[in-house]
Amino acid sequence: MLTSNLDLDQVLMAVLEEARRLLNVAAASVWLSDPKTSELTCLQAVGPQSDLVRGWRLQPGEGIAGWVAQSGEAVIVPDTGSDERHFKGVDRQIGHENPSIISVPLRVRQNVFGALQLLDDQVDRFSPADLALVEPLAASAAIAIENAQLVQMLRQRTIELEARNEELAAFAHTVAHDLKNPLARIVGFSETLVEQCPTMSTEELGAYLYKIARTGRKMSRIIDALLLLAGVRDMQVEMQPLDMTGIIEEARQHLAPEIETRQATLLLPDEWPLALGYAPWVEEIWVNYISNAVKYGGAPPHIELGSERQQDGMVRFWVKDNGPGISPAAQQRLFTPFTRLDQVRGEGHGLGLSIVRRIVERMGGKVGVESRRDQGSLFTFTLPAAGEGKV
Repeated sequence: MLTSNLDLDQVLMAVLEEARRLLNVAAASVWLSDPKTSELTCLQAVGPQSDLVRGWRLQPGEGIAGWVAQSGEAVIVPDTGSDERHFKGVDRQIGHENPSIISVPLRVRQNVFGALQLLDDQVDRFSPADLALVEPLAASAAIAIENAQLVQMLRQRTIELEARNEELAAFAHTVAHDLKNPLARIVGFSETLVEQCPTMSTEELGAYLYKIARTGRKMSRIIDALLLLAGVRDMQVEMQPLDMTGIIEEARQHLAPEIETRQATLLLPDEWPLALGYAPWVEEIWVNYISNAVKYGGAPPHIELGSERQQDGMVRFWVKDNGPGISPAAQQRLFTPFTRLDQVRGEGHGLGLSIVRRIVERMGGKVGVESRRDQGSLFTFTLPAAGEGKV
């Protein structure tokens, strides 16, 4: 029954329910080892206050489960009060004691990767006969858990491969369209110069050179965006408290010509909640959000920036514009490669919001958009809060 199921959560619950039924105990739990840190985590538990036990972490060798996972030996503990190996922190957390424990290693091919633990509120509850019943169950459970983990890993790898394939398709799309078109213009301008340069006036020559330079800068921006999109997934960065005032000022300086050309106004708060992140990436978020607000805002654009601390330990930042708004159908397509805010006007190369989503998620946050027709748009992102300070 156990090995026929490949869903990890269902396997764990089946193991625990079978263990409770087998010995009629008060509680049971499955603890699995982290391959990198060797810490034990309670992935599933049944019994009183099981929701408090679930997710609990033990250091290597800590507690009865830790000792069993480290030694590879099963153990019967008649009275946890007199056993130094017992970790009493769990008892204090749940406000309940289980003096009797039977703990059996989960082992596959001599590799111990966790423990199956049964608990009861009676002292000296378990006997060697009970252990003889639990050990075969643990052996079957170990095989079932490993199979379910392998399937889970395969599914995750499949998701990652699909994401990689999406990136490759996005890259091919950019090269085929967004880079090919400006490159063709540069070649065309250059050939015109070669053929007609001797007969051109200084003004005409300057105009062609200006067009070549502007188109080349556009290609450079597209290439930079592609490199950033491709590098975010694998790049290791250190999350630090952010000087959000300074970061936004850098973004404003970057967009100064655009803001001046469109006569946009920006309204900013005097201070920001302190958040954690990687400053260059956060600046890229603001550049994309503010740039879109300038491009697709009202006439002239009026843009408001703000933030709020959430109860879940995150800080929500936002950019609000006074543009025409975005339809619900269009909102569903945003934050994916090559979806522009205005397909008709066709400005930009459609990578900005997909870059924003990727770097925000890499920093542990989420992106979002709220919009109604003729009522502007509100683009948001969240970052982990850094204490209660403000900057």
